[in-house]
Amino acid sequence: MSTQKDLPAALSHAFEKAIYRVHSPKGDMDVRIGQLNRPLNQLLEQENSRGAAILTACNPGAQICSRAFNDAVQESLLRDLQKLDLRWWPAVNLDPKGRWPDEPSLLVLDISLQQARWQARLFKQLAFVYIPLNGKPQLHQVQQRLPVSDQAASNSPVPF
Repeated sequence: MSTQKDLPAALSHAFEKAIYRVHSPKGDMDVRIGQLNRPLNQLLEQENSRGAAILTACNPGAQICSRAFNDAVQESLLRDLQKLDLRWWPAVNLDPKGRWPDEPSLLVLDISLQQARWQARLFKQLAFVYIPLNGKPQLHQVQQRLPVSDQAASNSPVPF
């Protein structure tokens, strides 16, 4: 049986410590939760973006999936963003300790927090990064069904 609850502490910590590498037109930029990234903020401003989100469709529910599956769901996310006429830059989510595979992602320009949350929920993600214009990147949890017991949570692989 499962219910809604906050992310397990280890999982939340992993998401907070991850490196979110954005492949921008001005070169690679590493985004970290809670750390202001002036070059990225300047670029977002130049792009007339009110904010941005780092989204992935890979490994839903923090469960490692096959490359073929991840490629297919990531392509679905891309199609959704194209239908919404949103611009994006490629990105990758990295585990600084190397215990979780690199995850393809997208930095989506000019997306609202609500739109980002909707896309993350749609692709069964547990969290996403939102970067308000001239603000610090923030980790936002997405309520999905999670195991109730700590025992069940500890049996799930923890990324990063």
